[in-house]
Amino acid sequence: MKFSITRSVLLNVLNDVSHGLSSKTPMPVLTGIKIDAFLDSLTFTTSNREISVQVKLDKSSDFEIEEEGKCVVPGKYFIEIAKKIEEEKINFVLFEENTVKITTEKTDFTLVALDKDAFPVISFETIGDPIIVKSDMLKKTIKQTNFAAGVSEARVILTGVCFEINEDVLSVIATDSYRLAKKEIRLDKEYPHTKINVPNKALEELEKILSDKSEDVFIYLISNKALIIYKDIAFITRLIEGNYPDTSALFPRDQLTVLKLKKNDLVATVDRASLFTNMDSSNVIKVVIKSNKSVQIASNNNEIGKVVEEIIPLKEPEINNFQTAFSAKYFIEALKSFESSVVEIKFTGEIKPFVITGEDDESLIQLILPVRIF
Repeated sequence: MKFSITRSVLLNVLNDVSHGLSSKTPMPVLTGIKIDAFLDSLTFTTSNREISVQVKLDKSSDFEIEEEGKCVVPGKYFIEIAKKIEEEKINFVLFEENTVKITTEKTDFTLVALDKDAFPVISFETIGDPIIVKSDMLKKTIKQTNFAAGVSEARVILTGVCFEINEDVLSVIATDSYRLAKKEIRLDKEYPHTKINVPNKALEELEKILSDKSEDVFIYLISNKALIIYKDIAFITRLIEGNYPDTSALFPRDQLTVLKLKKNDLVATVDRASLFTNMDSSNVIKVVIKSNKSVQIASNNNEIGKVVEEIIPLKEPEINNFQTAFSAKYFIEALKSFESSVVEIKFTGEIKPFVITGEDDESLIQLILPVRIF
């Protein structure tokens, strides 16, 4: 194997495939990047068994293949070498099946290659018709929902994010049973009913790869996996088996009162009110609507002190003498998911779930379960 490649192109490729690298694995080969050099293309592949990423470069002036071949190079060190090299042209040569030389005009690195035969065989072949979503919408949707997914392996299904298609609407739902995020996307055409559970960790990595541009992302569902094609990147993730719980009944139909507030003011107020709660595990704050219909946000820590701050709503609440308590962390994360400058909090009872919506985010809804305080 022998080829040369432009440094800027190589860095972009390594940035994308690095999301599939494994850091802790009983298989050392999964810490490596597999490189396949053909006369007309160059591919880079990584896998950590949960997700696999491949970038394919078709023949161009950005690289030149002199000799075909394949090898697996230690991913961490290969990436660091590419970052630290200053010259624009990088030469790559494989000697005797296990020695890789990476050179420029001034620099000469030698790496011991990993066993290429131990690298798993991964098929990136597309099968069937894809679901097409725009990159910017998918990236934003992941940001607005993924944080609400569960982390406990006790309920594995909740560590995934549910993607469900009904005709031309894609609904994305994440919940850890204490909070819930739901986002809807209007697709360009109708599709058969589809429902899959994608691991939230895989979505974290996918979100980093996607751009903010309105470009097509092709999603192929193959057996228990999803193959996602975006530009020259192929991304495979396993799917979580099982039925995602029906969350439709969680959204309250009635409401006692609505608080309409400026989002940034509310985030800052809650951040200050939660100053003492950040130091314990409860992280609980209270919202109190007083008898004069003023709104207070407060917290109390018996060992440190308490915080009480008044915030002025954009319209007067419908009721008074109301209070509820909930996680400040969950509340702030939910608020930050909205692009709107104004949000509405719809309360149905002191210990009943409440929902947050944004004035300019009709397709996004956040739900939080209050906690009992004594």
